[in-house]
Amino acid sequence: HEIERIINMHISPINISVHTTNPELRVKMMSNKNAGKALEIMKRFNDAGIKLNCQLVLCPDINDGKELERSLADLLELEQVECIAAVPVGLTRYREGLAEIKPYNKESATKTLEIIDRFGDKAMEKYGERRVYGADEFYILAEKLLPDASYYGEFHQLENGVGLVPLLLSEADKAIKECDYKLTDKRIITIATGEAAYPFILEIVDRITKKWDNLKCRVIPIKNEFFGGEITVSGLVTATDLKNQLKNTELGDELLIPSVMLRDGGDMFLDSITVEDLSEK
Repeated sequence: HEIERIINMHISPINISVHTTNPELRVKMMSNKNAGKALEIMKRFNDAGIKLNCQLVLCPDINDGKELERSLADLLELEQVECIAAVPVGLTRYREGLAEIKPYNKESATKTLEIIDRFGDKAMEKYGERRVYGADEFYILAEKLLPDASYYGEFHQLENGVGLVPLLLSEADKAIKECDYKLTDKRIITIATGEAAYPFILEIVDRITKKWDNLKCRVIPIKNEFFGGEITVSGLVTATDLKNQLKNTELGDELLIPSVMLRDGGDMFLDSITVEDLSEK
């Protein structure tokens, strides 16, 4: 009924967490006996002209490698698939009773990117669009240079961390060049960020402080002790870790944090501490 309703109302585009197109593997991964019908349903959407944005959360030795090649081959047969984002699994330290999954490392991330690039090239040949993208985190793990912002087309999956860093660097570069603000007084600030974003924020700050030499800015990477060291994104940094790791630091005039550290309401961290509480501490 819901599938027919989506088709009849022509709700498009729709976002689908695919993970794998192998029916048996998808049933196992999703722990759902009906999960294997995903590709069949996607074909119905495709035939109805509904645009599809697909996400594959990849787990080493489970749905990457040959299984990733199978998934990408299947998805690229659907002409209405606008974008396929491959994202590395995020593993917190709270995994008691859960399936054993190992994190990606430099070698496994590099191999996965090779597959993604190969199928992106195939999509470019077939559709004139890349369509298949690896999340920024894969490039960071593989210690590879991120592509330029122009590589990502319409940035269909920014919320999944695909092209987020290249877009940020591009927008920052444009803003710095165009900004003619005169900073008359000396200013000292601190920026706290996640470990993954740290080198890129540092790069932006370096450009800024070269243009405004009376601005001093220190960037501090926050290790995620709350969720575990494998979690490096800024959006999962908590007030507890900020407080513990900045308590003896001279912060200057202001401490700046990324808005993604806060819940949707914009005033509370994931550990239920408010911005006001942290500011007082």
